[in-house]
Amino acid sequence: MMDDRLIRAAEHWSQMEAPKGRPHWWMHPAIVRHVNRLVCGEAIDGQSAGFHRLIEAEAPKGGFPRAISVGSGVAAKEIALLSDGIVQHFDLFEISEDRLRASKRLARRHGVFDRIDFHCANAFERAFPDGFDLVYWNSSLHHMFDAHAAVAWSYRNLKPGGCFAMDEFVGATRFQWTDAELDIASDIRASLSGQLMRDPGNPTRSLDGRVLRPDLDAFIAADPSEAADSANILGAVRAFFPEARITLTGGVVYSLALDQVLANFDDVKDAARLESLLQLDERLIEDGHVHQAIAIARKGRMAARGGKWRWWDALRRLAHRR
Repeated sequence: MMDDRLIRAAEHWSQMEAPKGRPHWWMHPAIVRHVNRLVCGEAIDGQSAGFHRLIEAEAPKGGFPRAISVGSGVAAKEIALLSDGIVQHFDLFEISEDRLRASKRLARRHGVFDRIDFHCANAFERAFPDGFDLVYWNSSLHHMFDAHAAVAWSYRNLKPGGCFAMDEFVGATRFQWTDAELDIASDIRASLSGQLMRDPGNPTRSLDGRVLRPDLDAFIAADPSEAADSANILGAVRAFFPEARITLTGGVVYSLALDQVLANFDDVKDAARLESLLQLDERLIEDGHVHQAIAIARKGRMAARGGKWRWWDALRRLAHRR
C-alpha cells in the first residue's frame, strides 16, 4: 500500500504531458553531446548514450542477466539497454499506471516486451532473494524520500560483484538553490540578448532575468517526490560504494540559468554562445557547482560494516593484477 506522498506523486506524473520542442536541457542535442563528452570522453548523440557506454563496459558477455529500475517512467532508456543487448531482462517499477502503460506500448514496439516484468508498485516493499546483476537509476533516485535508504536498498539487492549505475540530479534538495548559484544564474540571464530572453510561450513578453528559489510549500504540494533528498545522494553513494567512479556533469548553467531559455537558441546562429556557456558550466564544476552526476560502482566493499573486503572482491582484484 503506497503512502499518501507516493499517491500524490503518482497523480502528478500521470498528468504530465510529453514536452514539445526543446524546453529542457536533456532534449537539446548540443547539451547532450557536451554531457556525453564529460561522461565517456566522446561527444556522441543520444540522451544517456555516454552513461550507457560506461554500463556496457561493465557488462558480462551477453549483457547483464537481470536488472532492476525504480521509477522507470515510460522506460525509453531501459528499453534501449535491452535493445542494445546490454541487459537481458529488466524488472521495471513505476508508481504511475499511465506511465507504466506507456512503457508497455513502447516495449511492444521495440520487440522487448517479453524481456520485462512490469510492476506498478513500491519496489522498496518487495523482497528480491535472488538479487540483481544491475541496479539502474536514471533521473529517479532524486525522487526518493531518503537517498541513504535508497542506495542502501540498492546495495542489498545487488548480487556479489553486481553493478550500481546512476545518472541523476544531485543538486539542492527541493531546488532550494544556494545564493551563489542564484547569483551565477541571474548574471548569465542578464547577459543574454532580448531575443534569447523572450518567453517561448508568449513572444510578446520577456522572461524574468532573476532566478529565484521556488516556494517550498507550493513545490512540495505540486510533487512531494521532486528532489526530495537530492543533496544527499552523492554522500550516500560514497558511503556504500567507496570506489564508485563518479563523474560530475555540472548543470548550474544549462539546467538552471537557461531554464525556459533554451528554446530560443538557434542551432547555427547561437551555437558559439551556447558553447561558451557550456564551457563556463564545466569550469564551475571545479568550484563545486554541480547539479548532475553519474556514478558506476561494483558491489564488493563493505562500507556499512567497517570497510572490510568481501572475499570475492579480493579475488577479483588479485586476478586483475595477474
